[in-house]
Amino acid sequence: MTKYSSKFKAKVVHEYLDGGIGLNELQQKYQIARHSTVSSWVKRAQVHGMSSLKVSHHRNKYSQDYKISVVDYIQTHEISRNQAAIHFGISSSQANSWMKIYQEQGVAGLRPKPRGRRSTMSKHKNQNRSPKRLTATKEEKYKQQITELKRQLHNAELDRDILKTLATITRKQPK
Repeated sequence: MTKYSSKFKAKVVHEYLDGGIGLNELQQKYQIARHSTVSSWVKRAQVHGMSSLKVSHHRNKYSQDYKISVVDYIQTHEISRNQAAIHFGISSSQANSWMKIYQEQGVAGLRPKPRGRRSTMSKHKNQNRSPKRLTATKEEKYKQQITELKRQLHNAELDRDILKTLATITRKQPK
């Protein structure tokens, strides 16, 4: 069960957007744990509309490519995971989870997991259990490489911009 209903979220966001009250005051008025919660509701409503505040009771299945695009967006746009979650219309915990999986296991860890009950195993196989490491397919290796190259390119562009700014500042200073 969700902590806050869709109607409650909409009420709080409308009250903020109508003006006259800030995030901290709303947080205290409605006894919401953190004002960042209210802030994320407001940003989500501004980006995706009030319908995005609706509580969803079904599980979405996301493709591996979609998960990679979220991870890539976080790495190359210098934004927080929460901001990326708002941009893509997913929960911030989902973006955190995908980033953690990507950092630990790479692109192979982002592949969709089989759903349903596991098949029963014989006692012999059950005794030899060890944590299995996912092996990436050729396509996943290429996707991993592309994502890493995009991240490196973004970092190189940042370094270049910093050096250009520094050169401009040093040229303008009198000797």
